[in-house]
Amino acid sequence: MASWFSEGTVSVQNGSPTVTGVGTKFSNCRAGDMFVGPDQGIYQVINPASDTLLAISPAYRGPAVGGAGYGIVPVNGYPKALADAVNQFVQQWGATLAGLGDVSTQDVVPVAMGGTGGRNPTEGRAGLGLGTAATAAVTVGNVDTTPGRVLKVGDFGVGADCVIVSDWNDAYNNLGSAFIAGNAVSPGGTGETINATGINLRRGGLVGAQLMIYNGDSRLFFRSAFGGFGPWVQVYHTGNTTRMADNTLRAI
Repeated sequence: MASWFSEGTVSVQNGSPTVTGVGTKFSNCRAGDMFVGPDQGIYQVINPASDTLLAISPAYRGPAVGGAGYGIVPVNGYPKALADAVNQFVQQWGATLAGLGDVSTQDVVPVAMGGTGGRNPTEGRAGLGLGTAATAAVTVGNVDTTPGRVLKVGDFGVGADCVIVSDWNDAYNNLGSAFIAGNAVSPGGTGETINATGINLRRGGLVGAQLMIYNGDSRLFFRSAFGGFGPWVQVYHTGNTTRMADNTLRAI
């Protein structure tokens, strides 16, 4: 790459410090560079105002001319400017870089020194002791049964309110094991639709069980399934039976 700038042509006037260019790139030079005019005189660049406008010192001494050749020579100020910039960087960041200590010489920064111990995400997770849940997706909604997803508080009624269902048969088929609540269709074969809270237990397919407690009533029902659900049966307890004189129990 040429060290002189001579692109385009210039126009100058005797006694004027202004140099006007056509097709020039005065932005490539800087104050302090040397301008060699059409008169072969040497001038100092004072201000490269734009790509086509330049101020020089002293004022142009030669005769007026337009469309003439010229030259701009970079001076030795560039190495000094570079040295100044490097020195400023060292002053600003030197203590920080020194504080890194052995970290700055590590190929892979170990966990003990504040790194991950790996060159890629897999190695980094292993170094940090993270398991497969670190990359697993979180469930969407509280009844997401997508395999491999991470459960949130409230999913399937765990740690929060029960999952609301409208049909306990559908709940068994679609939810798996869960804490559920809602209207149950014909519990106990009574033909009535009631509101209940309970537990859905599923082993797989139609093998499992359901337990429900009437909301606002102390009646407890359950049913089991093995290839298909049996009828709901009611549990008798001290709240819905009475003990007769002969110690037999009688439903209230």
